[in-house]
Amino acid sequence: MTKVHKLQIRQSELRETINKLLNTPSGERGENYDTELREATAEAQKLEIELRAALVAEEDTDREAREAAEAAGVDPETRERLELRSRATLGGFLLSALQGRLPGGAEAEYAAACGVTDGFPVDLFEQDRPAPETRADAVSPAPATGQGATLAPIQPFVFADSIAPRLGIQMPQVGSGNYSEATITTALTAAAKNKGDAQESMAAAITPVTASPRRISARLSVAMEDVAQIGVGNFEAALRENARAVLSDAYDAQCINGDGTAPNVDGLVNQLTDPANPATVAGFDDFVTAFADQIDGLWASTMREIAIVANVDAYKLSAKKFRDRVIDTAQRGGVSLGDTSAADYLAQHTGGWWTSKRMPATASNIARGIVRRMGRPGLRTASHPVWANVAIDDIYSDSGSGTRHFSLHVLCGSKVLIVQPAAYGLVEFKVS
Repeated sequence: MTKVHKLQIRQSELRETINKLLNTPSGERGENYDTELREATAEAQKLEIELRAALVAEEDTDREAREAAEAAGVDPETRERLELRSRATLGGFLLSALQGRLPGGAEAEYAAACGVTDGFPVDLFEQDRPAPETRADAVSPAPATGQGATLAPIQPFVFADSIAPRLGIQMPQVGSGNYSEATITTALTAAAKNKGDAQESMAAAITPVTASPRRISARLSVAMEDVAQIGVGNFEAALRENARAVLSDAYDAQCINGDGTAPNVDGLVNQLTDPANPATVAGFDDFVTAFADQIDGLWASTMREIAIVANVDAYKLSAKKFRDRVIDTAQRGGVSLGDTSAADYLAQHTGGWWTSKRMPATASNIARGIVRRMGRPGLRTASHPVWANVAIDDIYSDSGSGTRHFSLHVLCGSKVLIVQPAAYGLVEFKVS
């Protein structure tokens, strides 16, 4: 209950008290009648001021919340769905499936909000869900012998973080049917003209790129005995996190490195132009040149608008390359150019120089990096659509052993749709 609600309830109570006092016949009024009426009237007048102030404050709070949500690009429907997601659990969906019924409560509301009629919504796995509550209670010590084992909280299997969002690849949730993005690839023309000369119309060209659904799957099998015996509070959370992580790992591997041969996704790297292989091992200046050469004046005007994610070998080499160690200081008049590595220099003077295990492995001593030109903020540069349905529940295959299988399927685009090809590029470094 908000402050305004409390004040309105008290205002109603005072109004009822004043009306009751005023309607009391003069012959039945007690000794405290005048005092009670005066106190009730004074409190009601004071309450009016407090109520007006509370209404103003609440309006400011609501406006700030709306403005913050709008600034973050979150509409009211999305906010409601996120609130439902915070209350829904994978355990609730699994329990309803094990019991052969439809989910209820928050799970049912959340599935309905996402338009999912069978299974559960894919974004149930998102990382912004609240962590399970943990409490530290004082317990009596166990005897030295005879006690059973205590299972510590289940630890996760560690995957590399997703790099698709950092590369500007948006992942819109779409409905039934193929998904297309269209870009104006040939612009209209304009020119200076003499008096009386007409400007002819030149046709613009709009080029669409389309993706059809491809499936990435994972499988979770649960035995009835294990559910009853596990004895640890984060069992559901650990399963949910691992299911999310394994799907994310497979998805991101396809999004970045998919070769386009069915059933693989046509990933970002596969669609970018392969540059010529460098002939010499990369030095300090080669790493700087890799950034400087990406400036085009349209999508990047400075090196701070260029970001490159390289594979691990390329980044490690840049951390070992120092300018004054590859060029004799005698050639510079005996003046040292400093002990900053190429990795540190690029981190300070560019839009980003980093590495990820998800990048392609070094092949024939050549390591790759993906270039992102970031000089046009607010424009969509690439997308990879997701059809938000996850089919689950195999109750038949191992019903005799009390095991139930849950097959998790993420439907994503058959290719990463590069909406603005000029925003991306590939670089290569010889690392040995």
